Amino acid sequence: MPLLLVADGGGSARAPEKRAPAEVVVSAGVPFAPGALRDVRLLRLRDALGAAVPLRVKPLAVWPLDRSIRSALIAFHAALPPGARAIYALEYGAPAGSPGQRADAPGARPALLDEALLPNPDGPIAAVLPPSWYAASEVCGPQLPAMDDRRFPGFESGIERGLERMTPAYDTYGVSCAGAHRTYYDGPHALYQRFLRNGDAGRYRRARAEALWYRQHELRFSPDRRVAVHVCEREDWTPERPLSWQVLRRMLGQGMLDDHLLTGDPAAREAVLAMGEALRRNLPALTEGKKEDVLRVTERNMAWAMMTLSSAYALDPRPELRSALRGLMDRTVAWQRQGTSGAFEHDLHRADPSECERGPRGGSPFMTALLVDALMDYRALTGDARVREVVVRAASWLSERAMTSDRRAFRYLWGCETDAYDDSGTADLNLLIVPVFGAAYALTRDPRWLAVGDALADVGVKEMRVKQPKQWNQAMRAFGRYLGYRARPDPG
Repeated sequence: MPLLLVADGGGSARAPEKRAPAEVVVSAGVPFAPGALRDVRLLRLRDALGAAVPLRVKPLAVWPLDRSIRSALIAFHAALPPGARAIYALEYGAPAGSPGQRADAPGARPALLDEALLPNPDGPIAAVLPPSWYAASEVCGPQLPAMDDRRFPGFESGIERGLERMTPAYDTYGVSCAGAHRTYYDGPHALYQRFLRNGDAGRYRRARAEALWYRQHELRFSPDRRVAVHVCEREDWTPERPLSWQVLRRMLGQGMLDDHLLTGDPAAREAVLAMGEALRRNLPALTEGKKEDVLRVTERNMAWAMMTLSSAYALDPRPELRSALRGLMDRTVAWQRQGTSGAFEHDLHRADPSECERGPRGGSPFMTALLVDALMDYRALTGDARVREVVVRAASWLSERAMTSDRRAFRYLWGCETDAYDDSGTADLNLLIVPVFGAAYALTRDPRWLAVGDALADVGVKEMRVKQPKQWNQAMRAFGRYLGYRARPDPG
């Protein structure tokens, strides 16, 4: 596969020097689809002239179901003048000297396994792969290269235009514990999806910067750095006290997982595992509290907890984390079955009294979509067959009972007696919700789910609002997955 090197300067602010470029360490996380690679020592690298390049490599993560390589860190030396580009070739699969290949042929030198290998993700040379490779790997969930999205070109232009308009003032957004802020809806995850769908160095640098910003500004670690919570949690928090709702939705495991799998940064791995450990230790308090089951009060509480634990399990598939995830799945299945609608019914008054004075029971379409996102991550890691029924029931509820009467959008809340929310004023949320239909299609291959999803996506693209990071993040993180489901349905 082609590996594009771009000497864009990375994090350096120094002016280009007018002399022969020195060799620097170039590194990248190289993702693989399940079953594609089982031994990282079978990776080899050739430069633009076909000469073998000494390559050091180590695995970053495996797919838990078959233990094949999910991502490998590669590192090598290269020299490029500022602004220059070069196309190297990364080969994998056949060992050096295999039939049909001379042992001294260009690129035949095997990689060196190095557990002490340090990445250089912010060095002066970026190394990126084609978006088609990233999409096929599903390293960040199902994706479609932006250049291949001919069905919704308005989304591609609108999402880029929205980010461009925000950029001059982007740094004015900080951490807000009371409302939406810069990384709400997982800004790093959204920006990494944007990079993967385009495969260029500029978008890589932008996603990487957001991942660093999150860790520097929004995480608080325990003294031993084994546990991490969002800075909006009380200073005296302990795992015996339930994490607050505001903190659950700000524990961004998916974005930190992306950062580790695509850069090999050990700080990203540390953050993923520490947030996962905080959730694992906190589960008894969240689910068995005297007042309420915090995770079943509102769908997104369960969603963010499952996303965080799944991200940790993806890097450390130990039995304790799998058990915690299965426990959340058990609760999710029971929760949906307690009602008859297919929704995850909750007490709307307790969920948000400012949005509904009297329930008594109902559900949130956009929060349900977040939970389905988490369920699909969980399924990819564990193969739990129960996810199929849960997702199909949720999709049926959304299409049959949760839409507005004009069928152009979804009710912001379903089941509220004091406000039916029967208007299309929140049609921009369609882009967050239609991935549920994409997931149902991937699991069943029933084309009717795409017919429903496409019709609602057309309205959502037209009504897309991406004037603030929150709206941009929610559209990018979700609709990119829908496009991926349409193009690469899960064989089930």
